[in-house]
Amino acid sequence: MRKLLQTAGLVAWVLFATAAARAQYDDPPDPPPGQQCASGDVQVNTQSNNTWSQTQVNLDVGQTLCVRNNSGIPHNFHVLGVVRCAGTCSANTSSSTTTPRGDWVSRLSFSSPGTLNFRCDEHGTMGMTGTLVVQGATADAPGSLSFTVSNFSVSEAGPNATITARRTGGDDGAVSVQYATANGSATAGSDYTAKTGTLSWPDNDDNNKTFTVAITNDTADEANETVLLSLSNPTGGATLGSPAAATLTINDNDDGGGGTTAPAAPSNLKARGVSTTAIDLTWKDNANNETQVLIERRPLQGGTFVQVGTAAANATAFTAGGLTPEAAYEFRVRAANSGGNSAYSNVADGSTDTEDTGPCLEGTNALCVTNERFKIEVDFATGQSSGPATAVPVPTAPASGLFYFFGADNIELLIKVLNACAFNRYWVFFAATTNVEFTVVVTDTQTSRTRFYFNPLNRPAPPIQDTDAFATCP
Repeated sequence: MRKLLQTAGLVAWVLFATAAARAQYDDPPDPPPGQQCASGDVQVNTQSNNTWSQTQVNLDVGQTLCVRNNSGIPHNFHVLGVVRCAGTCSANTSSSTTTPRGDWVSRLSFSSPGTLNFRCDEHGTMGMTGTLVVQGATADAPGSLSFTVSNFSVSEAGPNATITARRTGGDDGAVSVQYATANGSATAGSDYTAKTGTLSWPDNDDNNKTFTVAITNDTADEANETVLLSLSNPTGGATLGSPAAATLTINDNDDGGGGTTAPAAPSNLKARGVSTTAIDLTWKDNANNETQVLIERRPLQGGTFVQVGTAAANATAFTAGGLTPEAAYEFRVRAANSGGNSAYSNVADGSTDTEDTGPCLEGTNALCVTNERFKIEVDFATGQSSGPATAVPVPTAPASGLFYFFGADNIELLIKVLNACAFNRYWVFFAATTNVEFTVVVTDTQTSRTRFYFNPLNRPAPPIQDTDAFATCP
């Protein structure tokens, strides 16, 4: 649904998104190339390697987001389900003003909180995606109550751990929530003092609230220990947000446990998509003295790793959420304690499921192989051009296919998806005779699982033999 607002000569659209976040944006004439964002804007810029300068953007309700493309490469800014912009903005429909193009500036503001995904339509499958988190309160809702993080920590020297809860998504009316501690590996009475109570917010109050947990300092040489924290029974129409459960880690301060020696690095990191917005990570824990595990992420196509979460001491799994559908990411983890951080684990990549459902449809730029179950698409980019590769079916080899970038007489890539369900997997093998940048996307149309493969510009493409590609048999 959308409404047209007329205010003092400014015409603006208000769009209502499925994520309950609303976007209000101006629509002036196309800004000339090189126009600057205004002071105080939260800025997101395109980069020459087809990525955004930020993949997670945080801003407050009413704060202006300024998106700028001065790369000369055609891009647009598409907030999924809300708006497309490339200088001018339009509703979430295709139009000539919002297709990817070069050199533009768009400024938007959001009038209620929510989490939204954004992408460039031309390069989204190449990792040009991100998440927009709009923070603040909506006046006509009581909101949700949660911990600020899922992992808290405190030195055994204490004397108290401070635990923080928040109210988001509304501040209408007085609300409250009960909190409680429970034993994890720590024992109430000897390691900490058990505590229960109530946190309360008056009407129009969305400030964070805290409670403390008393810590017992002993002289025993022991491992770090954990206390389980929970929120329950919200009142006043409020709901429980995420996380409503958290872990408090008590870091040992004697000659052991947390210690002062940095922990050993995790290994055997694996990433596997589990939904359109989440990827599960698993790894081997090689340390016995870490206080937490740090999780980092970046787009598959490169960029700077950023920390996106933490896991408790001795954890071997983490779910990375809030991701963009049909997008690929790289992850790495490392263990940490008061003595420092471990080396990083290996880098593992994973991709989220597609939102598209239905049978595989073969076309100019798509192959359907292996009983027409798996769809294969390839995008390429050079320093001067980019676009989808052209598919060449091989009728005599229905599990295989070819692609070319520039001409039918210049085949660039041979790919096949093999039924290896005897080993509980479908395998993806391919070889490319090129040093052009390209991204291969393989989709299992029966399960919506995807697998991405990326080769950067000017690197001779190595052969790929992925025997762990799809655990989606039969």
